[in-house]
Parts: sequence; structure tokens; C-alpha cells
Amino acid sequence: MKAQEIVGKVRNLPPVSQAALRLVSMLDQPAISNDEIVEVLKCDNVLTAKLLRACNSPFFGLEEPVASVDQAVFLLGHQQILHIVLTLAFGGAMSVTLPQHALEAEDLWRHSVTTAQAAETVLGEGLDLEVEPSVAFTVGLLHDLGKLVMSQVLSVEQLAEIRARVALAGMARPEAEQEVVGTDHAEVGGELLRMWRLPEVLVEGVRWHHQPRLGPPAELSVVAHVANAVAHRAREDAASGSAATHLTAEVRDRFRLDDARLEAMAQRLREQFERIEHLMHLG
Repeated sequence: MKAQEIVGKVRNLPPVSQAALRLVSMLDQPAISNDEIVEVLKCDNVLTAKLLRACNSPFFGLEEPVASVDQAVFLLGHQQILHIVLTLAFGGAMSVTLPQHALEAEDLWRHSVTTAQAAETVLGEGLDLEVEPSVAFTVGLLHDLGKLVMSQVLSVEQLAEIRARVALAGMARPEAEQEVVGTDHAEVGGELLRMWRLPEVLVEGVRWHHQPRLGPPAELSVVAHVANAVAHRAREDAASGSAATHLTAEVRDRFRLDDARLEAMAQRLREQFERIEHLMHLG
């Protein structure tokens, strides 16, 4: 089955704000002004209300109430506002139970937000990747959307076979999905973003996050790949080196990502868990 067929069959994804999709489509521009963000958000009253409620939460510790989008952007900065808006917009679709993927309620969403934060941590490591922080955050947030789509479309038997190959044969999930279905969640996620008419750089970043492309301009897949590994590592209780296997040898060698460096990134991410949990439960 092709990725396009799977995306074409999905019927039950919660709607995503058109204002949020428009903001995402603007992320690959050289710079987004505060005025542009404000104008887009003003087109969505529900998202605006959720944003203002989030900004007025004790977590941000603002000294005065935030009464408008303009004021929110001015006080928190557009980078912080984009984080909040994107988390609010996609949280409803992704904070669901996916028993077919052995994911409990909120686990997919927690991993997605953690990976989004990890993506910005990776950019701070001096890996010589020319990616905007807001784009990195977004690809981390959306990288596993394909799991949600596949869980709704594939049969119980197909999903059980994928789980068996992962658990019993020790296969990586994308490899098991390819053998059973003919595609994997990364390709399906990329196809969904293409259907939403999001920038091709995001489509490619999601599509190749398990098989990153090292040549420009597809550097976003490298960010997503490393961020995914760091996010898994930061949340794991297993031995510290276990998550290193999530990286391809090419990426490890090219960017000199040894076990010590991965663990240092994972520790910096652990220090942000309070912020991640707050983002998860916005709205």
C-alpha cells in the first residue's frame, strides 16, 4: 500500500486550525515579523483565546495580564508564541491513545513535544546545520504524525504483525512497517504534510527522519533524526548508551555524535522537562 493511499483513507483526524497551518507555511521564509504573526492569529478566535489563556498561566510569570495577541508577542517574543500556538494547534490531534502502536494516552504527544524541544537543543550543538529554530521545533513536533494516520487505517492483523516483527524479530519499526505494508510512518507523515500544503522542507524533514539526507538542502531531516534519538534517550530508563543505536552510522560519523555528546544533549533536555510538560497541557 502506498503512503498516498493510506492518507487518502484516514477520516478521523481532529481538524487543525487553518491559522496554525498558515503560520507553519510561513516558517521557511527568511524572517517572520511580529505583525505577520498577529495578523494570522487574529483570523482564529478560538486559537487566540487559547493562546491568551496559556500566556496568562502562572508558568510564564508575567507581571501584568495579557489582553491581546499583540501584547503576547511583545512580552514573550514571536519564538515563544510560535511554540505555544503550534503546540495548541496540534495537541488535540496527537494526544490520543494508540494501542496498536503500544502507545498509551499522551505518550505520542509527550514524545512529539520532547522531540520538538530536542530539535532546538540539537541546533545549539554547533552541528553546522542551517535550520531556523522555529522550523526545527515544528519538524520535531510533527515527525511521528504518520503513526496516528496508520493506526486509523491499517487492519488489526497488519498492526499486530508489525508489533510482532518489532518485538520478536528485533526489527526497527520503519523496517517492519515497510515489510508488512509497503510504506512506513515517516513516509505517511510526509504525505499528510504535503496534503496540508506545508513547505516542502517540512515534508522532507518528516519523510526522512529515520533515513536522514546529509546533502543540502535537506538538513532538516538530520535535525529531526538526531532530535528523535535524543528525545528517546532523555526519557529512557535503560543504560545511557542504548539510544545511540537510533542514529545512522553516517550521521554519527559526520557530526561526531559519540555517546558522551548524545548524553550531554539528553541531560540538557531533561532539564527542560518542566517546560515540556507545561507545553503538553496547554489549552
